[in-house]
Parts: sequence; structure tokens; C-alpha cells
Amino acid sequence: MKRLTVLWTILVALGLAVGAAAETKVMAVTDIHYLARPLYEDSEIFVEILKGSDGKLTQYGDELLDALYREIQEEKPDALLVTGDLSFNGEKQSHLDLAAWFSKVEASGVPVWVIPGNHDMNTRPAGFSRRSYYTTESVNEEEFKEIYQDFMLPGGAGCSYIAPVSDELWALMTDVTYCPQAFGVFMKAHADWLTEALRQAKASGVRVMTATHQNLVAHTEFTKDNYLMFGNEQMLDLLAEAGVPLNLSGHMHVQNIDSEKGVTDAASGAFSVWPHRYAVVTLSEEQGFRYEAKSLREAFLPEGLLELSRNWFSDIVRTMASAGLAAVPEEPKKLMLDYAARFNLAYFSGTYQKADPSWREDEAYRLWAESGDQRFWAYMRFVMDEGPDTEVSRLVWEEKR
Repeated sequence: MKRLTVLWTILVALGLAVGAAAETKVMAVTDIHYLARPLYEDSEIFVEILKGSDGKLTQYGDELLDALYREIQEEKPDALLVTGDLSFNGEKQSHLDLAAWFSKVEASGVPVWVIPGNHDMNTRPAGFSRRSYYTTESVNEEEFKEIYQDFMLPGGAGCSYIAPVSDELWALMTDVTYCPQAFGVFMKAHADWLTEALRQAKASGVRVMTATHQNLVAHTEFTKDNYLMFGNEQMLDLLAEAGVPLNLSGHMHVQNIDSEKGVTDAASGAFSVWPHRYAVVTLSEEQGFRYEAKSLREAFLPEGLLELSRNWFSDIVRTMASAGLAAVPEEPKKLMLDYAARFNLAYFSGTYQKADPSWREDEAYRLWAESGDQRFWAYMRFVMDEGPDTEVSRLVWEEKR
């Protein structure tokens, strides 16, 4: 059924069929980091490992996917785009389980399109027993393509391909991941493929957006070294010349929107981390592209899970931030750690604003400045000093027509 839909969409774009929708709506999600339940169930050591991680709520992956399915039924998009780091660390069973879930989404009438991220073809993925871990089966590029064959099309440059979302919109799913390394690389093969894809789109009279796992622009000085793809300038030049206004990315787990050379890179926050972001992109003839970051509705989650997730993230931040505060008395230390947790929640969720004076007027800000700690405080100051002094939305972007 999906192949017939794809064929019809291509025929319409080529002018060989009639009928067009007034608006195209796309849902996008990134950094699911799903781990198949049999690979960690009842494992104490896995929970301990997660506590030392970055806030991923992997132990509730199935519950999060159930809620996302309900969001999809509510939003009724024309497609779901998944932009990498589907799995926790490249486990074959995780990929197989996710592919089954994607089939469920497609059975509800919503096509799914995927590309891999740096976690999806790990050479030594692990499963977890109660107090230990073991190596489990991984996948290579060909096995990834085989598992997700119903959610990709033949293309080029790794797992890159054209996803014909609707009569008006193609998503150029651009796989720049250089597994198993974290960084992405936009190489000549990507440039050749993307140039041809853009040529086809222009000839077909359809609008285009692109999707990558790694970031297309340097959102912050703090993230550019590990999250910005190598060769990004070449991809930016191709998109700018073709008039492509929007790229969807993820990877850095921080919700943020930034632009360069007239191209906007909307980095969606990690779905696996509070507040469990996904994005809705709409395209209309009158208004062009519009991107909005949303989060899972509490009503779609098991009771108390959203609060649990927020506390889970906050406690991880408090543990990290406390490392340099051993000599600080308990009362001021509590104020400082609560502040660090609130700050990181705001930063990762995309709600932190440099222009908001309350962050620097807070008593805990002074305590941090006087603490002498040069680790977590340096990180917070680094983030605080970035970005414009005026309020800029990190959640919503609209194309300027």
C-alpha cells in the first residue's frame, strides 16, 4: 500500500495525475534511543548506568512510544519522519521492535520515513542482566536497510533517499552519519546525491525540506565541536542556492532553532528526554513552512510519568552539579543545585532565554559565581552567554515569504 502511495505522489509531482492537498503536515521525532525491553528488564545495573547519563528515560521506552502513537492519531500528519538515533546503542532487537511499531503507525494511515544516527550501527551494543551486561547482536548498514526497508527508499550516500511526503512536499532524508563515531560528514557522495535530488524536485515543481541527524549549523559554541556535521558549509551552499529554507536535525538533545545563509536548522529536543519533544511541520501555499516544537501530552502518558521524567532529569543534573560543591554548606548548596536543575531543564527543553533577567537576579546565581567551582558553573555561564540579548523563540519558526 505504501509503495502505491509513493508512486501516486511521484506521478502527481510530475504532473501525470491530478488532485492536491491544501496543506501538508509532517510530524518529526529524533533521538528515540529505544532499547528492547528484554535487553534490560529487571536490570539494576542498567538503571544505575542511566543515572549517570544525560536524562534519557529509556526504561520507559514502550510507554513513551504508546504516548507518541496517540499523538500521531491526534495530529493526523501526512507522514512521520524519524531523524536518527532510533535505538539505544544499535541493538538488532531494538531495531526489530521499532520496525514493528512503525508498521503499526503505517497501518493507521501514516507513512513513516527513517534515517540512522550515530547510535544505530554500534559495533558492540549491550544487553543487561540484573547486575551485569553482555554483548548483543548489532546491525550494519545493509542490515539496517533490510530491517527498515518499508520505511526507506533506494537512494544514495549511505541511507539517503527522497521521501515523497505529499503532492507538494519532498523530504530529502540525508544520512551524513559516520558510524559508529558521533560526528557526521557531508562528503562528495552526499553532494552529488543532494544536487540530483534538488534538480528532480525543481523539475517536479515540489517544495523541499531536508532532514539529517547531525546539525547543519553551529547552534552554540558549546555544541559545535561534537554535534555539527563536517562539511556543513557545502550542504548549506547547495540548500541556499536551491532556496530550501528548512532542515530538521537532532543529535544534541537540545531544542533549538538557528539559521545560516538563509537556511534554518531546527534541532528538535531528544524524544527520550523530558519533556519528550516532537515537531510538527506544516507547509501551505499561502504561508510556506512552519515548524513548531511540541511535547507529549500528560494525558497520553501513564499517571505521574511526566513528573517522574522531570524529576529523573533534575536529579541527574543535581548529581553532576554537586561534584564541585563538597565544601559548600547544605542550605546554600541546595539552592545552587535546584538552580542548576531548573537551568538545565529550561536549556534542554528550549525555553531558556538569555534576555530573561531572572536567571542572573536569582540568589543562587550569586552563590554559584562565588563558589569557586570551575566545572558545572563554567558550563552554565558558557550557555548563558550565548545567543541574542533579545527574546528569540527556540520552539517556533515560520518561513519569511
